Amino acid sequence: MSTSTPPAPYPCLLRWLSGDAPDTPKIAAELSTMAGRPHYDRFLLDLEDERAAFGAALAVAFPQLTLAQPNFPAPKNPLAVVASPTLRTAGPLCLASLALGEAREDFNPAHLWTAPDAALRYKGGRVHGMVGTRRMPFSADGDGRMYVASPAHPLKLWILKNAQDATVQEISTLVPDPGAGGYTALSAPGVTAWESSPGGALDTPQGLVQVITKSGAFGSIAWGASYCTAGWVDSLLPTLLTQGTIALPGNRTATLGQNVHSAQIVGSAWLKGVNGVDCKPAGMPQQWRTQVTLTLCPRAAVHPHMRLITEFCQILRNAQPTPFVPGGTDLEARIRYLLTRHPDRRADLESLPNIKDYYQQCF
Repeated sequence: MSTSTPPAPYPCLLRWLSGDAPDTPKIAAELSTMAGRPHYDRFLLDLEDERAAFGAALAVAFPQLTLAQPNFPAPKNPLAVVASPTLRTAGPLCLASLALGEAREDFNPAHLWTAPDAALRYKGGRVHGMVGTRRMPFSADGDGRMYVASPAHPLKLWILKNAQDATVQEISTLVPDPGAGGYTALSAPGVTAWESSPGGALDTPQGLVQVITKSGAFGSIAWGASYCTAGWVDSLLPTLLTQGTIALPGNRTATLGQNVHSAQIVGSAWLKGVNGVDCKPAGMPQQWRTQVTLTLCPRAAVHPHMRLITEFCQILRNAQPTPFVPGGTDLEARIRYLLTRHPDRRADLESLPNIKDYYQQCF
């Protein structure tokens, strides 16, 4: 690590940028000292995306100040407490780098941090990586796993290293990019490209459910109107179906179906065009089941067909002398039982989707 830059003791400036109440005269004196040294230009360079916030904070006391041409006369007004949470983090890190005598190209992992918007930052600049052929800004989740986001779809592409989710701690080299701004993280010393993955299979119901949950993209699913089918006659399980579409990488979309069986009970998820491999509730992340319970289950409580189907399933399960059971080949017998034993419910039964089409011989 280079020691060509001498230590930079600016304690009052440091405390102010950290969020403490400012001592305006002392800060002005320290800024004047800094402006007479190489420290000032280096500090602004390291601030990167926080330069505007720094300039705005100084403008309270120095309304005529131009950052590129520093002049710190007697302040006209007291400085205010720094309000920007990102400047309160980036500013002290940039001062710490000066105090340590680090050269611009030196990498110190202690200066890596995650902003409130999940953006991965190094001192005051964004961290980027070459993902495929694009230089993209990195973000990080609460576990430190890195990802890139695209405006074309809501799914995060998780950065990989050795086929595993890469974490911020695995960044070993950052290269400043004066042209594009910020820093470029290398996957290995001298190697620019990073691999990425949505975090699971996009062509199976369980894989897509897991990918959406990991990305926090449940709210981006465009759910359509909920509906019932005639499948309850066989399963004796009231089921409300809802289909939702979501954008995928590569300008694709998927249509995902989600079943619920009551205002509290979550059923299977299925993928339109993929048969026989539904995602059962036991295979769903808990967060997915919770969001379905909050979003789609309430529709079952107010859906008129769902209410009628629930009643008819209960009648058939309690049929006398022999209750009907899920599955079997006696489907027409079930319809006839309802019509003969509960003739007052004929209109309700006929109102249900597809019943008269599938079982017309019973009516």
